[in-house]
Amino acid sequence: MRDETLPDALRIAFPEQDTLLEPHGAIAAPDGTIQLLVRIETPELILDKRGTLPGWEATAQQRFERLLRETGVGAGVIVGACETGRKDGPATEPVLRLVVVPRGEASGHISWPLARLGDVSGRPMLAGLKLLLDAHALFSGPPSHRLPAILAESRAAQAEVSSRLAGQVLAGLHEMLRGLDAADGPRIRALANSDPDQLYKGLLTVLLRLVFILYAEDRGLMPSAPGGMAAALYEQGYALGGLHLRLRDDAALYPDTMDERRGAWGRLLALFRLVDRGHPSGFMQARGGQLFREAAFPFLLGRDTPDAPEQVLPVGDGYILRVLDSLLMLKGERVAYRALSVEQIGSVYEAVMGFTVQCAPSLMLAVRAGKGNRVPVWVDLEALAATKPSERERTLKLWTGRAAWPAAVSRSLREAGDATALAAALAPVADARAAPRGPVAAGTPILQPTDERRRTGSHYTPASLTRPIVAHALAPAFARIGPDAGPGQVLDLKVCDPAAGSGAFLVEACRQLGERLVAAWTRWPDQRPTIPADEDDLLHAKRLVAQHCLRGVDRNPLAIDLAKLSLWLETLASAHEFTFLDAVLRCGDSLVGLPNPNIIAVTWDKVSGQQGFVEAIVREGIDAAAQLRRLMRVEAEIAPYAVQEQRHRAATLALERAQLVADGILWSYFTGAKARERTVRLAEVQQCVLSPSPANWARLQACRDELRRPPIDVTPFHWELEFEDVFNRPDPGFDAIVGNPPFAGKNTIAAGHAAAYPDWLKTLHPGAHGNADLAAHFFRRAYGLLRRGGAFGLIATNTIRQGDTRETGLARILAEGGTIFRAVSRYRWEGEAAVVVAQVFVSKGPAGVTPVLDDRPVRRISAYLMESDLDGSPAALQENAGKAFIGSFLLGMGFTFDDVNYRKGKASSIDDMKELISANPDNADCIRPYLGGEEVNNSPVISHNRYTIDFGDMPLRRIDNTKSWTSLSDRERVEQLRSGLVAYDYPHRVAADWPHLLTIVERLVKPERDRDNRELRRRKWWQFAEKAPQLYQSISSLQNVIVRPQVSPHHAFAFVPSNQVLALTLVNFAMDSHSAFATLQSRVHEVWTRFFASTLEDRLRYTPSDCFETFPLPPGYADAPDLEAAGQAYHDHRAALMIARDQGMTPTYNRFHRATDTQGDIATLRDLHHAMDRAVLAAYGWDDLAAEAAPVFLDAESEDDHRYQGRLFWPAPFRDAVLARLLKLNEERVRMERML
Repeated sequence: MRDETLPDALRIAFPEQDTLLEPHGAIAAPDGTIQLLVRIETPELILDKRGTLPGWEATAQQRFERLLRETGVGAGVIVGACETGRKDGPATEPVLRLVVVPRGEASGHISWPLARLGDVSGRPMLAGLKLLLDAHALFSGPPSHRLPAILAESRAAQAEVSSRLAGQVLAGLHEMLRGLDAADGPRIRALANSDPDQLYKGLLTVLLRLVFILYAEDRGLMPSAPGGMAAALYEQGYALGGLHLRLRDDAALYPDTMDERRGAWGRLLALFRLVDRGHPSGFMQARGGQLFREAAFPFLLGRDTPDAPEQVLPVGDGYILRVLDSLLMLKGERVAYRALSVEQIGSVYEAVMGFTVQCAPSLMLAVRAGKGNRVPVWVDLEALAATKPSERERTLKLWTGRAAWPAAVSRSLREAGDATALAAALAPVADARAAPRGPVAAGTPILQPTDERRRTGSHYTPASLTRPIVAHALAPAFARIGPDAGPGQVLDLKVCDPAAGSGAFLVEACRQLGERLVAAWTRWPDQRPTIPADEDDLLHAKRLVAQHCLRGVDRNPLAIDLAKLSLWLETLASAHEFTFLDAVLRCGDSLVGLPNPNIIAVTWDKVSGQQGFVEAIVREGIDAAAQLRRLMRVEAEIAPYAVQEQRHRAATLALERAQLVADGILWSYFTGAKARERTVRLAEVQQCVLSPSPANWARLQACRDELRRPPIDVTPFHWELEFEDVFNRPDPGFDAIVGNPPFAGKNTIAAGHAAAYPDWLKTLHPGAHGNADLAAHFFRRAYGLLRRGGAFGLIATNTIRQGDTRETGLARILAEGGTIFRAVSRYRWEGEAAVVVAQVFVSKGPAGVTPVLDDRPVRRISAYLMESDLDGSPAALQENAGKAFIGSFLLGMGFTFDDVNYRKGKASSIDDMKELISANPDNADCIRPYLGGEEVNNSPVISHNRYTIDFGDMPLRRIDNTKSWTSLSDRERVEQLRSGLVAYDYPHRVAADWPHLLTIVERLVKPERDRDNRELRRRKWWQFAEKAPQLYQSISSLQNVIVRPQVSPHHAFAFVPSNQVLALTLVNFAMDSHSAFATLQSRVHEVWTRFFASTLEDRLRYTPSDCFETFPLPPGYADAPDLEAAGQAYHDHRAALMIARDQGMTPTYNRFHRATDTQGDIATLRDLHHAMDRAVLAAYGWDDLAAEAAPVFLDAESEDDHRYQGRLFWPAPFRDAVLARLLKLNEERVRMERML
């Protein structure tokens, strides 16, 4: 299409800027959609310079990107214009530039010099151009070879690039440590022992400096001075790219002596100093900030203190080359940092977080371990050699977190005789990034991952995820200020990430708010500021947004440094200092802190009064800090970095005493083991605060120090003190909160935090469960920090909608008036991280929009992330009452005849039982078969192999010298039955009527009962502890009953005779039809069970209250012939299979779920199970689901929920559909039952 035939939708007008953006042509795909916009320009147009076109003051490149983004086309071609490579560089020859603007992601481009395409030397470039833009790529080729598919594949490959680069950068960190140790061993080893954190931070800082410089160089932002001479001087004397090329040339000439050659480290130090201090000539802008500050890490300059004489350490060039290779080379090609997004760069450096430096205690080797076996973990070979050979693999699992080892390695581990042999045994799994030369000797500095790093690994949050989350979270705020909002209204918006990490969400928020600010300037041009020469509108807007609108918190100070770097890269201008971010990116625990009323009342508990003296301290501090911070924001683009830094320190000092009081209050909580101790310590803090003196302030400082160092190691974050501008305004709180809170369950919380941390979370969030995932508390915290009408958009694992985590998080938020206005119930993480997450968007109060669940409008989104009104746990149904029971609790294996426990001295043998019955056949009256979960799981015929003495409700014995039973009053009879000692003429049976059996129970059971805490169990030691009378009454008329083990690796039910004692380890159903069996055994019931049941280790724990009493059975299931037939066919085949194979249900279902087992008997069982599932779904009237049901073998790649991994089951979306209908059915039946 040409100009005259282009639709108006491809033209975008900006009347305020007197600008019309339009293409000269468009290229349509075979299906008619537009795939490319085209502009033909003259060589006089410089694509990368501002002010070359009338109207909107943006570069031609920015205009074209805006056109592509606004029209939604996504890609275009500019032909004939020139480019510079730098905004202030000289123009090149005319080019053809392909520009790509993928929806929700950063833009990119590639250029071909037009003149050289006609030369022989340009043929490779011409071939690349044809691959992307010839007729085959645009029209006639298969869809997978056309331009849209190629661009999509390219974007997908970026995730792999980040993952691979992250692994290499980790290798670079290890190499940097080796290089410094080789150059200055005594100092580095002393530091590793005395201050390992300082050494680790210094190593990280070197890498962060290098990545900043590489990014700036690739973007043409260094040096700061314009002109070819400056660029040539920088390239020859300072540039990292140039240094890398020189070192590679040296390595080709001197491959064996690179570690002995010197010079590269000194050049790096000179470059770092130049970036930090700049040059008076303007050749390089001083950047300011902590990143390049030399005084922070004196050891990098060969000194122990900042004021000691410096020296250039003799670090070998080979070490520097290997570090730069890890940063710059990927599969033999140079990494283009210009093509990497800021989030991707940040994610690469997240991979080097979570390590500590230590000196090897003995011979050590690094192996691939941790999550996904992607982290090098050092193993103490001598300590491993000292363990038993049979225990070595288990010991390694404990040390490294690696679950499985190759068979050859396992065998060699058992056979190894010493540490050297163990090194050889582990060689196949050694990690060359940390140990390229094999084991290291004692005393060698090494980087060891923390326990948390091994457990959680690292993966970055891609822009395809951050952009929509930030957009939807900001949507209510943008809607509130409206399309005509002025720049001031945009800059008044406040957005926070409470678990900032590398800053991916803040970077995206910076972009979107920056774009909104530019739009406000366009709408109100008189309010547009003067844009500096080294910036454009969007870059200047992002610098303002970063300082006015963004807030980030993380408990890891290194993560905050990384987030700063990410925002610095996003807002970097060639002639500007770093954007000052110390006041907006803060270190602390987002979940540990106090609001101002609690600080004023000097309590972490409910506020009942306030202390005027403390209020004055808090108010004065906040007012002084607010004045300084307001000045910092007003002069954000005027004041030098050093001035802003000084103001920030003064603001922090103004809040010092208020912070001391708050930290002291929390000290009293976290150092107290129990509530009483905490109260006593709180009184001590209150006394210090209410009687201020230098000694008492010093005491509070000591409390703070104890709180912040191990073993407590908590750095509180008091939101209202730190961000007073957010919480000291009308309608206080954030407009939007975004982020990816840590995924941590109960055990991880306990392992990675202070002992009192779980108690604190329950204090912080009333009604919280101790078993809830940490994400639930981040959700609650985020909701509490929002202003009225604000919204959060957060990521969580699927547990956010399950069990105690749901009850603690979303259910409570909805009960407090929150609204889930948007959710994505399942989103598979991009790249290599096999993680599926949920995206949840919640507004504080009514959202005023139609909720959207998984991209479809719904009536309401519940805490289950389903269309439902139910947020809490489903209610028990009256129709299910009296049908499921736990079995008898003996409390004393001495009741039983059991050969296994007989050998342990806890029971009698089966032979003993036979002898007792032979000697007195009446003994058989009180000996009954005893069936437990073990037999149901593993017996091929599901039969008992134990017996138990059962005296039922019998009294113990009759006693002489008492009144006759017939003469006793009702009260006296009750008292005798309660004691177990009854009148001499008691007409019914007593336990003593079977003296041999009673003697056994008295010998084997009574000693155990005498130690029991419950008086009733001590008194009635000859009876079962829990006899389950309702169970036996309910099944008395049934010949068989359905049972299942309470704890089992599989969802398996069976029929058993009712005339036996059913153990506590069984759940028993007063049901005997095959239709009931089919319903319970079906995947329909299993979905419900696995969602609501708890687990014991990795096994399902089935309880009647959670799994059955709430479960809506199919209507009319008892009289459903199809269901009866399906259940009987399945049951009968399974029974025959188990007998034929001589295997119980556990090994049978192991085969059932093993994809490699394709034998006919198990294949038939699978088919019958599928048929039974469809019959159950049909019985509910869900014919659509019955037609769609299709079980597949699930694994870690296809299924994120570990409960279903390794099983033949329905995929997650289908399970969700079934669960949603069951929940709705439960609601309907509860409502109907309440109406009756």
